[in-house]
Amino acid sequence: MVATTNAIAKIAAVVAGLGLVATSFAAFAAPAKAATTDELQAQITALLAQISALQGGSTASASATFTMDLTLGSSGAEVTALQNWLISKGYSIPAGATGYFGAQTQSALAAYQAANGITPASGYFGPITRAKVNAAGGSTGNTGGNTNTGGLSGGESSLEDLQARDGADDEVELGGTAEVAEFEVDVEDADIELQRLDLTFDSSAVGVGDDDEPWDVFGEVTISVDGEEVASEDVSDEDDWLDNDGTNGEYVFRFTGLDSVVKEGESAVVTVTVEADGGADLGTDESAEWELYIDTDGLRGTDGEGIEQYIGDDSENVTFDVVEEGQNDGLDIRRSSTDPDSTTLQVEDDSKSDWYTIFAFDLEADEDGGDIELNTVPVNFMTNATTSLQNDIINDAKIVIDGEEFDDYDWGTGTSASTTLFDVDGDFTVDAGETVTVEVMVEFRGQIGNYVSGSTITASTSATNFDAEGVDDITVDGSATGDTHTLQVEGIAVETNDGDDYVADATDVDSGNNDYATFEVTVDITAFESDIFISATSSAFTYQIEDTNGSATTTPTQSASPTVESTADVDSGNYVIDEGSTESFTFRVVYTPASPGSYDYRMQLLTVLFDTTNDTNGADNSTYTATPASDFETDYAFIAD
Repeated sequence: MVATTNAIAKIAAVVAGLGLVATSFAAFAAPAKAATTDELQAQITALLAQISALQGGSTASASATFTMDLTLGSSGAEVTALQNWLISKGYSIPAGATGYFGAQTQSALAAYQAANGITPASGYFGPITRAKVNAAGGSTGNTGGNTNTGGLSGGESSLEDLQARDGADDEVELGGTAEVAEFEVDVEDADIELQRLDLTFDSSAVGVGDDDEPWDVFGEVTISVDGEEVASEDVSDEDDWLDNDGTNGEYVFRFTGLDSVVKEGESAVVTVTVEADGGADLGTDESAEWELYIDTDGLRGTDGEGIEQYIGDDSENVTFDVVEEGQNDGLDIRRSSTDPDSTTLQVEDDSKSDWYTIFAFDLEADEDGGDIELNTVPVNFMTNATTSLQNDIINDAKIVIDGEEFDDYDWGTGTSASTTLFDVDGDFTVDAGETVTVEVMVEFRGQIGNYVSGSTITASTSATNFDAEGVDDITVDGSATGDTHTLQVEGIAVETNDGDDYVADATDVDSGNNDYATFEVTVDITAFESDIFISATSSAFTYQIEDTNGSATTTPTQSASPTVESTADVDSGNYVIDEGSTESFTFRVVYTPASPGSYDYRMQLLTVLFDTTNDTNGADNSTYTATPASDFETDYAFIAD
């Protein structure tokens, strides 16, 4: 005991000396020396931890905050603090807190990671483990599925705007591994720790007679958050699936222990990587299509208040193909991350418009298939207008591939839809293993006498009519469709806030049919080419209510009168948006279903009616159609029987 007491006394003396030095630095050092002061403070924290360890306490470890990645060979004050933290939690480091990250520290850290569901448990102190340790705040050891959120700031959080997009690969070979999907979610109001993911595999597109149960097709599925692996599970056992009865071809697997902290105002990208079983039977087609999505409440996190937050939406989904080995030696098509969102395109009365990029897609050449020359690139144009795409709407078109323009094309036939073939004639090569982006650009004819203002344009592409060649025979797979754009000479552009300003709240009134939900959609509306007038009554907005039973109605059987609020001034019963100005509009619906049926309900904004003259007829001479629909719908709210 004498030796221990002496050691404590010596360390305390050093701490006191360092404290004086740190105080001196803080008082007199130039700003450039701030890092040195922080370094001394970190050493003081580490020495306090040693005192606590010798005394058998854990007070010092509770104050340790880690800021850097640590691994074999690392040294310094943060290594010392980490070693003391691990020792205080019962993870043995025989040599003690030496300040050097060696094999003993790696082993202790790996044991902590394994006990807390952090994968891989490799003994590397990276962002996920660091966030976990900081969040623990020096509390006693915990196990996987931790809900200690003491290190999260900001109070109650919310998960918003779940979006799905294709992964780096749109197909996976049997026996191979591919990154097939990404799900992005925003964190608002406060920090949150993502903990659990229920991932739905939908095999409804798989041919009858093939292996259409995921445990027969997939061996392992890996989940990463912001590029760091957080979970990897063998999914080949039917008993491990949360929902394995295959209702409507849907199967659910649960991943736990994600323990990924996301800061307020940031987004998290959840990446899904699948491994396909080499022995799966794909049938005579030698391929099968699968769909992935996070269903309602499928992603769970816990905020600093200890409140569990959920998000999920089956309309945000991705598809990918499982193919026989060697079937992907070719060219893959997928929608580009640069594809423009739905918007209003300004056209002219009686002259051609500016050039607009209305669609963008990626072409990826398989690494093992060699370089691929493009001969013909098909683009499908679609419109809701009753006039001719070729003769009345599109004046000219071209594609741009990695900066190179190709404007020689042959029109297809058809009024509302036309497949246009762009002639590349081998003048562009996609190198093996490379991805290029194809932009589709259009110049529109004047509106008068050709099409009505408010007509729409959409573009897509697919493997059909695609002509490409390589050293060996190749295949072209995949498809992509862009958002729908609206053509207006004068009118409105409607911008959403990606769900950030949307509301879907249920209110439990009683055991009868009086429970209700309040839905709100907030949009920014800009007037161009003229002043715009929108009725100050709710009649300017049309909407529908949807439920998870598969039904939707534009005139709900029971509903309080919808209301609208705006930052715009009111004149003669109409909201006024001056030319070039933007005003905010919030459309609210309080919905009480006649027969609730214990379903989830959501509201979707359909149209906005407006006029260019301030008359008294409700200002509804023109219509803006809310597209894509997913940008104008709230989350679900549960209304019980």
